[in-house]
Amino acid sequence: MSTVNFDQLFKDLETGAESLANEMFQDYMSQAKKDAQDAIDSMKADIQRWVIEVENGALTKEDLEFLLQEETELDEMKALKQAGLAAIQIDKFKNGLINMILKTLTSRKKVDT
Repeated sequence: MSTVNFDQLFKDLETGAESLANEMFQDYMSQAKKDAQDAIDSMKADIQRWVIEVENGALTKEDLEFLLQEETELDEMKALKQAGLAAIQIDKFKNGLINMILKTLTSRKKVDT
């Protein structure tokens, strides 16, 4: 049975996404926050399942990183694209989000590397 407080987990993800948006896009912070929040909201069910699988030892850190890389929701970034940001800047933000999500999920319980 999962011991993860998912409400707190998603608050931590939201806080991390906001910090990353502020760090990378001060001029486009609201767009970056919106895109990050939309992606996290779209992945909620997957994130909950992955956390449980990490707890059970069914997923390694590398497995989780692969799954996050494959998430199409992280490719959307509609608000940043509409703001006219270059694809490379958006990709850097996406990679930052993946790393933040990965760190947040794996810090809950040690996973095999």
